Amino acid sequence: MHKNSVAVAALLSSLGAASPGLAQTAAQPTVVVAPQAEEAQLDEVVVTGSNIRRSVADSVNPVQVLGSEELRTSGKATIAEVLRSISASTGNTNNETQNSGWASGAAGIGLRGLSSANTLVLLNGRRVANYGFPSSGLSNTFVNVNALPLVAVQRTEVLKDGASAIYGSDAITGVVNIITRQNFQGFDFGASAGTSDEGGLDTWRAYAVGGIGDYEADGYNVLLSVEAYNRDRLDHNERYRTASGRYETLPGGRWNGWSARGARFLVDGRSAPLVDAQGNCPEGMTLTASAPIDGRAGDTCAVNLADYSTLIPSTDRYQAYLHGRVRINDDVEAFGEVLYSHIEGTSIFGSSPYFTLEGGRFALNATTGLAELVSNNLPANSPYNPYGRAIPIEYTFFDLGQSLKTNTSDAYRTLVGIRGGDRFEWEATAFYGASRERERVAGGFANRFTLAAALADGTLNLHDPSSTPQAVLDGIRLSTLRPAESVLYGADFKIAGDLFNLPAGPIGFAAGVDLRHESLESRNPTAITEGLQIRPAIAAIDGERDVAAVYAEFNVPIIDGLDVQLAGRADSYSDFGEAFSPKVGLRWEILDGVAFRASAAKGFRAPSLSENSASTNISYGSVIDPYDPDIPNSSQNPTFFTIGNTALEPERTYSYNAGFVFTPTSDTVFSVDFYRLELDNLIGTGNSAAIVRANNPANVIRDARGKLQAVYNAYQNLTELETQGIDFDLSQRWRHSELGEFVFSSVWSHVLDYKRQSVPGGPLVDWAGTNQGGVLPETKGTTRIAWRPLEQFEAAATWYHTSSYDQATVVGGQSKVDAYNQFDIYLGYELPVGTRIHVKVDNIFNEFPPHDARFPGINGAPYDFGQYDARGRYFQVGFDHSF
Repeated sequence: MHKNSVAVAALLSSLGAASPGLAQTAAQPTVVVAPQAEEAQLDEVVVTGSNIRRSVADSVNPVQVLGSEELRTSGKATIAEVLRSISASTGNTNNETQNSGWASGAAGIGLRGLSSANTLVLLNGRRVANYGFPSSGLSNTFVNVNALPLVAVQRTEVLKDGASAIYGSDAITGVVNIITRQNFQGFDFGASAGTSDEGGLDTWRAYAVGGIGDYEADGYNVLLSVEAYNRDRLDHNERYRTASGRYETLPGGRWNGWSARGARFLVDGRSAPLVDAQGNCPEGMTLTASAPIDGRAGDTCAVNLADYSTLIPSTDRYQAYLHGRVRINDDVEAFGEVLYSHIEGTSIFGSSPYFTLEGGRFALNATTGLAELVSNNLPANSPYNPYGRAIPIEYTFFDLGQSLKTNTSDAYRTLVGIRGGDRFEWEATAFYGASRERERVAGGFANRFTLAAALADGTLNLHDPSSTPQAVLDGIRLSTLRPAESVLYGADFKIAGDLFNLPAGPIGFAAGVDLRHESLESRNPTAITEGLQIRPAIAAIDGERDVAAVYAEFNVPIIDGLDVQLAGRADSYSDFGEAFSPKVGLRWEILDGVAFRASAAKGFRAPSLSENSASTNISYGSVIDPYDPDIPNSSQNPTFFTIGNTALEPERTYSYNAGFVFTPTSDTVFSVDFYRLELDNLIGTGNSAAIVRANNPANVIRDARGKLQAVYNAYQNLTELETQGIDFDLSQRWRHSELGEFVFSSVWSHVLDYKRQSVPGGPLVDWAGTNQGGVLPETKGTTRIAWRPLEQFEAAATWYHTSSYDQATVVGGQSKVDAYNQFDIYLGYELPVGTRIHVKVDNIFNEFPPHDARFPGINGAPYDFGQYDARGRYFQVGFDHSF
């Protein structure tokens, strides 16, 4: 290894946690050391992307490392918040602020604009059980990163390169490896509290971490961490931009936060309010014109949903992590870890906070198991029907209770292992993990049979709901419980070391065997399977598989300064067959301080257990309908039907990376890397917007007026996807005898193109910089400067940038959605007693997410919920104390 590489690697190891691209290996805060000491402290480690020990600076692959100091000064309260801010997470994301679907309150991480199913998440280099409820219509199985213990984390390594040859399926776009503290001694505890400038979303957090035993001196080390986190719910009516539900002054805006389906008749497509003899709407509803809300002629009894819908769910998290290692003899040690996480999140569910009877809704036939339409006609003999014939109604039943959804998750992992060796290091482990979910919805659902009877005989009072007998309401009201469980267990063995020496150095070698079993089961509530519930959300999955794999890796020094990495992995899946994934990479130090790195790999992603099982999905969301009879190109809310496909082929991937790393001084690191991904047999569903635009009656169901009712879809191999882009990473350190120490870092990703098919067999369409099939901004970056003028004081400022994107379909005259910029500041001061107090302000300029005329958010909130949230300016104060 060249002297300059050694110095840079030492800098990365000892000081790098202050910037996104650098690593810190010590558990304690960064300490400035003399250059001579830096080199002496250098240790080679296993860096994510390889099983052969090396320094971060010598890695063939682009790896972004978020060290302990940056994690601490960022003020982020969860792993999810940390990962969502990295530049390679460029779009098409889901996070814990989303409150629709079955993964409400959970969060995954996806890189390069692909879903979380294509990014592998590891804890200390090994897999974690997936969350029990997949997201995005069951297609995206993912690890709930909120269940991982932030307080115990030493660093997070993000490999921005395909790694199926090393880790197997799921590592198509890269790997996120959460690495916990090692050999920690002492006791740390702390607490923090936060609130937003506009009120609401209050948070508090408390933690404690203790470690005993110095492994080198005592032969053992045990670490225990516990953490509690609470965040209040934030609803639409707690933000002035969303409280009114009216956006008519914005491009494409109407009363998007209102529902015209409070209480009305539909008479030949015209809206007629359902009022009493005095002309009054039912309590809680407003008599108004229907047109500003949904474009229909006539008046209606409308509801402002901002009073009954959630922007960000509440959450309570309690986590514990135990890690231990003990020396058996001079060459062998045993180790193990236990992780437990309990998370409970609550939100007012989706876009229908109360049950609404309307057209185009379905229920299951308990005998056939097939979906069938539920009539919304009010019988002619009903005392509330003035028309003398059966007439369609749309009515929201406040008296059936609110759709308050509570998601409870219990996740755990137990791992035991033994390792040792001298010339060759070996390691064997066995592990078991699971994630068990329970989704409870209190109220907001109706029994279709008792509801139909009560509407026919008039016992359900539509004019004065409070007058309805309680026994009638109890017979109609439904609450539901949906269970799910994901299980992962297995064993592995690996060995690594130097084979023999070549003139340029030793050949590094690693090999291993992996065995694991995966299962995923999600059941529907009994009210759905018995055919009682109207508008059921169906997420039925029952799948399992066994996976066996062998792999090998070589690091070959060709000449002084030129190393080649060769890797290959063979996987055998019990449910679809075998796959082989090779990879070749090189690192060439062209000049002192200038290195070239490149890699090419072939990979795969096995169909997820939700995609290739006999799964069934009925969900609800929004889509732009160019043929809407009332407002063409407006957002509509049909029922979406999606089914699994047991004949799916795995995705095949080809990934390429090439770049330069410049280290002109020990305080400067700059890298630029080009990446390209090519996916064949891409697994997914047809694009809903494209299906609606095609308007094939086999897939798009409309009523007699042409109003969109349902969209049918299925998982399939969509042929191909191509994407490429550039990453930039700069880290710079300055030291001044009077002003102190400054650290500057800037990490940016730019998507050059993102081409995929909108429909199976169709042409490739470039989605980069558009919301064609999800929001995908072209450029995302994080820039940070930290300042430590005194040993006791530190400050940091961070700029998060997300570029603008084009409207795929011009809505209301809006062709482009604005860029977003957020600035955060952090101040910390250590008191003489060893207590560090800190203050953090997020979004100091109180920027609201950019307006998107498609209104992809819940109940018309005009921004992309997957990319942004509405917390606004946010204040945190807290303390940490170390013994």
